[in-house]
Amino acid sequence: MTDLSEPPVESRGRQWRGDELIIVRQRQHAFGAAVLSVLVNVCILNFFVEHVDEVVIDSFSISVLTAILLTAMVSALSQFEHRVSHYFGRHSGVAWRIAGFLTVWGILFLGKFLILEVVDLVFGDHVELGHLLEVILLVLAILIVQRLMAAFYTRLGQRWGDGEDDPPTRSLAI
Repeated sequence: MTDLSEPPVESRGRQWRGDELIIVRQRQHAFGAAVLSVLVNVCILNFFVEHVDEVVIDSFSISVLTAILLTAMVSALSQFEHRVSHYFGRHSGVAWRIAGFLTVWGILFLGKFLILEVVDLVFGDHVELGHLLEVILLVLAILIVQRLMAAFYTRLGQRWGDGEDDPPTRSLAI
């Protein structure tokens, strides 16, 4: 059995812990990313609850459920926007570019109303995300922080110095 307190060591794109190769599957990576996204969204939501009077959530438990719903909705809207953008990007010409820009802008703008309506349908009076401006700022904060977290995660995976990995350290838990 492998000692889990010993961190993995990367060697040529593979992670080793002692004598065992550690393989992270795509499902595991997606799950970790989703959990991180929900946790970030809980923090952002509760930050808005604390500092913006128009944003009201009755309890922490409801804020966690709201964060899960927002994570799913922002992800779905983002994927849809990327597909539409990719569709218009395959075509050339000014008319296609203008149509693509207007369509993507419409998706992003109208998506905020969709988020408001779905949150209202699911949670009713228990969650009030404010007016359009607060929802736009909330979604922008979510997207910006998620991008920053992704950039930080990527940076942590890069090599340090002259092709050397950062030195292994002991961790208490994994």
